Amino acid sequence: MAKPACVVIGSNCFTGSHLVDGLLEEDEYSVVGVSRSPEAKSFYLPYRRWGAADFHFCRLDLVREFPRLVGLLKEVQPQVIINVAALSEVALSNELPTEYFETNTLGVVRLCDFLRTSSFLKRYVHISSAEVYGPCRRAVAEDAPFNPSTPYAVSKAAADMYLNTLIELFRFPATLIRSTNVYGKHQQLYKIIPRTVIFLKQGKPIELHGGGGAVKSFVHIRDVVAGTLAALRRGRPGTYHFSVSAPQTVADIVRQVCELMGQDFERATRRVPERLGQDSRYWLECSKAERELNWTPRVPFAEGVKEVIAWIESNWSEIQKEPLSYVHKEPTGGKDSR
Repeated sequence: MAKPACVVIGSNCFTGSHLVDGLLEEDEYSVVGVSRSPEAKSFYLPYRRWGAADFHFCRLDLVREFPRLVGLLKEVQPQVIINVAALSEVALSNELPTEYFETNTLGVVRLCDFLRTSSFLKRYVHISSAEVYGPCRRAVAEDAPFNPSTPYAVSKAAADMYLNTLIELFRFPATLIRSTNVYGKHQQLYKIIPRTVIFLKQGKPIELHGGGGAVKSFVHIRDVVAGTLAALRRGRPGTYHFSVSAPQTVADIVRQVCELMGQDFERATRRVPERLGQDSRYWLECSKAERELNWTPRVPFAEGVKEVIAWIESNWSEIQKEPLSYVHKEPTGGKDSR
């Protein structure tokens, strides 16, 4: 009997590629990846270790090629759709709010309005963001009020509110996932942990926005994937949080990376002004995931950072050729590579 299908929209991104990897490891679904960009280079894609037997990639744009996406879904008839697709660079959302809302909000509304009347879908998993809550003075549960402080966060919150209405009014089988700062190997190089490793290797100063005082809770990508797949298997419609209870400032994070690489923190860093819209802290309460999914974070931070360092070391010749800042990709059409 053929395996049921799962479509991962946003399979090219860090979290999306790890979700594909986790799905292929569990070997329950035939997986189709969708992205508006061509498949990333192999060292960014953990799922490449499995070969192509149960994975196919289709390049198309959720917003500008929506009819093609509908055609693909009607052809594949996936029981599960995981949507990771989003524009997520917070600072850029101040400059391109329309594009952010087209992808993060309108794209979700169009997709799920189609899916709510489909006959094939059993579960829709939506990757949301802790930023919908704004800065948190205490740990917030899944039903905490939204208080977004950037166009990016507003666009994600609007999509979440729409999904919650679908759950309430139509019993739409949606599960929303919110995590704090996710990290691990294969991550975009401009993110704080891989960037710190690269700058230390190159002898470049590491800029600490606002002195690195913002508080972050870094949760390993394997823990987020494990929680997401547990929610897919046995979670209820609604929202689940995945985070850690040991927050650290950005400066603390950089200091630990410096220590693991035998570098002096003071010499390696310099203070620069805070970024526009930087929230002081996201603080998620995860007891629902612990209770209903038997989920707890398992990867110690130092172990996760060592994996990132080893990944960069083993791919250093290629990584040196890559841009170390975010490069915004203009929306384009694509072709099916199956």
